Amino acid sequence: MDSGAENLDFGKLVNVKGNVDNITPHKIAVVAFIREYGLLKIEAREMSERTIAPKYRKDFCILALKLIQCPDMEFKELEALLTDGRYNLLSVHLQNFCVRLQNIYINGINALMDCVTSTLKMLMIEQSEVKPSIVNRCSVIGFYLRRIALHLDKLTFVQLGTLYKSFCQYYQKGRPGLMMRSLSKEKLHNIDSQASTSMNDESRPQEIISKLIADKDNNFEECQWSRKQAELFTAQQANLLQINPKMALPPKQLQKMTMQIIHDIPEYPDVHFLSFLNCLRMKEFCGAQESLYNCFDRPVFSIGNGSDKNKNFRFAALNRAAMHVQFDHKPLAMEGVREALAKAQEAGDSACMSHAAAWGALAGGRARRAALLSRMPRAPRAAAAAAQFMALHAALNSVKPCEVFQIISKGDSLNYMHSLTDLTMAALANTAALWGLYGKTEMASINCQLLLNLNTKCKIGTGAAWQWGDTSATAGAGAVGVAAWRGHVAIATALASHFTTPPARALNLRHHATFALRAGKWEEAEQSIRELASFDRWESQLLKAEMYFLKGDPTNSLETLQDVLENCKTEDDSQHYIPLRLKAMILESEVEHSFSSVQSINIILLNEALTIARLSHLHYLAACIEMHIANLQLHMGCSKKALLLARKVLPTIMEHGSAYDVARGMLLYTKCRIATVSPAGDARQQVLQSCCESLDIVKENFSKVGAQNRVLQTWYLQARLFHDIGNIAARNQCAWMFRQLESQLPLDTLQMSHIVF
Repeated sequence: MDSGAENLDFGKLVNVKGNVDNITPHKIAVVAFIREYGLLKIEAREMSERTIAPKYRKDFCILALKLIQCPDMEFKELEALLTDGRYNLLSVHLQNFCVRLQNIYINGINALMDCVTSTLKMLMIEQSEVKPSIVNRCSVIGFYLRRIALHLDKLTFVQLGTLYKSFCQYYQKGRPGLMMRSLSKEKLHNIDSQASTSMNDESRPQEIISKLIADKDNNFEECQWSRKQAELFTAQQANLLQINPKMALPPKQLQKMTMQIIHDIPEYPDVHFLSFLNCLRMKEFCGAQESLYNCFDRPVFSIGNGSDKNKNFRFAALNRAAMHVQFDHKPLAMEGVREALAKAQEAGDSACMSHAAAWGALAGGRARRAALLSRMPRAPRAAAAAAQFMALHAALNSVKPCEVFQIISKGDSLNYMHSLTDLTMAALANTAALWGLYGKTEMASINCQLLLNLNTKCKIGTGAAWQWGDTSATAGAGAVGVAAWRGHVAIATALASHFTTPPARALNLRHHATFALRAGKWEEAEQSIRELASFDRWESQLLKAEMYFLKGDPTNSLETLQDVLENCKTEDDSQHYIPLRLKAMILESEVEHSFSSVQSINIILLNEALTIARLSHLHYLAACIEMHIANLQLHMGCSKKALLLARKVLPTIMEHGSAYDVARGMLLYTKCRIATVSPAGDARQQVLQSCCESLDIVKENFSKVGAQNRVLQTWYLQARLFHDIGNIAARNQCAWMFRQLESQLPLDTLQMSHIVF
């Protein structure tokens, strides 16, 4: 073999077809549109008393830029764009444009060639210093006209014939159009007479051209997208997918347009990456993987030196790791992270190393996260991102909340110092999540509101876009959760209508299932639980166990809870792991308390849960566990200890608890006060009267969440208290309300009487 073959440059083998603009009928129509406007400007310049108004000049420039940048459109679409009133265009301009297209259609290839060549001669040649050219050679329109003329000059006769035939088909699809109706009767008469005299003359050449095209091999391919148009479209859509997915094209439409670009410019790699982002948005793994491989396979042989090849390979591995993280394929993601780190260390690319470390922190376990976050060199942006990961790592490993928020504040200072808007949004979302993890729902709500009201407006083209990505959607989901948590159903529904992301959808399903369970609507609850399983399997299992408990089926409830607890034993580095385990233990204690006579195991279970909650600094869950311990003490006869414990944790429940938990806490505190009240005297009367007033708050909060069975029990207890006080009128009113509500509730809801707290 020849030794010269060993130095073969694969870059020369790459097809450069994507860099060449194909001449299409739409481009000829755009040239004709520019030509007629330029002739009007020449006419206005020759007649000093006439000028084109600024509004027409401005709208023509905007429209010409749009037509140059946008992909090819059908003639009907072009007619609608020119005549729908969005742009101020001279009627004589539209008339001359229609006449020019009609002239090309009637007079054949000569008219098509003359339209382009005469445009260059009349609009781009300077006549004198006093009368410069209408179109500057270096302007956007000048480059466009010169490029069209250059590529038209390279076409063979057969390709010209095919282009003219395509133009005729393009023109015929738009007739009769809106612009043709705007022509005066005189011009229409002239065109019709010209057509009648010219059609016979042109019929024979057209037959010859058609026969020639049919006989010859056709090498002319019509493309809707040029390279420049594809680059602009890809950059705009990729930017919108990052900062505001709602303003980007819908997934189906975007995929259709990317397939058109791939068909027209198959060697353009960025469009494959846009398709990859679109597939990630829709969670479509096969399409995302294929698009990612196509994106990095296309340019690999066109790279000249070794460092550029290394860059292509390391970022291919980095994006592969990011893709697998998005689909929760953690072992595969770590393979990509290791490959990207090795290539980045070989090339000395600290930016790639920091990004790989960040994705590795998401994909790896506890030890890998600590190692990756502590050893990587970091620029300000990477350091700010690493601070958020380090705060998450610290929170999951039971570090004190003050130290966790100190790490968050260090990252915030970097975000504000370097104006890192996207990381500022992510930091607010993470702060809200951490406050929610620790049980401080009011602080979580404040951070969600700060994020939702954060002004992140930025200019995109001629309009404005809001950076409304995953972080803001997460904040919206958090706001929905807080509203539903507090029992504001109308506000939660209104907020949920603005967010359709998976976290918001999962949270909405969870609260809908909870409300249905409180109201005893088992079919609605079961349907929401099944839908939630596709988003969060173990949360749905926990709700299913609660449904079995409320329906009076302790066996299935305990079996389901055991599945949840067995899964929690295998988890070691999940934000969902500790809260899920504690909720399952609390529910298990409720089942044991309601259906078992032996409470010793229940006490051990609650004490274990309380220890875990305190070690993990989950203050609200710890308060809930202590309320259950107080309830257990009350039923075991230790009413004074139960009262002291309930009085201790009730402020935390009232401040950060849900409407349902606030009602349960007040009800338990009231029962403890009744159990410890003196048997007679004025003090007893005062305490019982105060308890009756407290029960009004209990009924109000139970009503917010639709727990009518609990409202029924509260009416009964309040009637008994008024009877002990001697307030007969109030007792009768409570008894009447009890009877009315009892008649409205279904029978299966009334069977929930085993709930004692």
